[in-house]
Amino acid sequence: MWQTSGLTFLGAVLAATLTSLVAYFVNSRKMAGDTRARWDAVLFDKSAVLAEAARSVRHHAERYRHSTDKAARQQRIDDAQERLRIAMEQLRLVGNRRVQDAARRVMHHAYAVAMQGVDNRDPRAEHYADVPPIARLNDALQEFYRAVRQQLRAEHPEDVLHDDDFDRIAAGLQPLAPDQRSSVV
Repeated sequence: MWQTSGLTFLGAVLAATLTSLVAYFVNSRKMAGDTRARWDAVLFDKSAVLAEAARSVRHHAERYRHSTDKAARQQRIDDAQERLRIAMEQLRLVGNRRVQDAARRVMHHAYAVAMQGVDNRDPRAEHYADVPPIARLNDALQEFYRAVRQQLRAEHPEDVLHDDDFDRIAAGLQPLAPDQRSSVV
C-alpha cells in the first residue's frame, strides 16, 4: 500500500516538475520574442528618423542657393542635421555594429552635402576623389538600409533599390492613360 502511495507521490512530483520546466521554457521564449519585437520596433523607428533627416539635409542643401530666405533654409539644414545626429546616437543603443557604422557614414556624408549646398565646397573632397557628396550620401544610405533590413531579418535584406536605379526607372516610365489614373488631374 505504501508503495502505491510512494509511486503516486513520485509521479505527481515528476509531473509538476515537467510542467514547471515546460512553462519556464515557453515563457522564456515568449519574453525573448517580446523583447526582440520591442527592439525591432525601436530600430525601425530610429532608422526611419535617420533616413528622413538625411534626406531633409539633402533636400534643403540642394535648394539653398536658389532660396529667397537663406537664413530660414540654413535653419532647416541645421535642424535636420541635429535630428540626424540624435538618431545616429540612438541607433548606437539598438543597432548592431553594421547599422552603427552605416549610420555614422550617413551622418559623415550628409555633413558634406550640407557644406556643398551652403558654402559650395566639399570638406571631404581630398578623401573621396571624383565622387560628389550627394553620390556618397546615396551610397551611405544604401548601405544603411541594407544593414537595418539585415538586423530586422527582412527577406532579401540586400535587395534595396539604389537612388541611381530610381533615375533609370524614371527615365523609362510612360505617362498613365486617363483610364489608368486614380484621380483626374
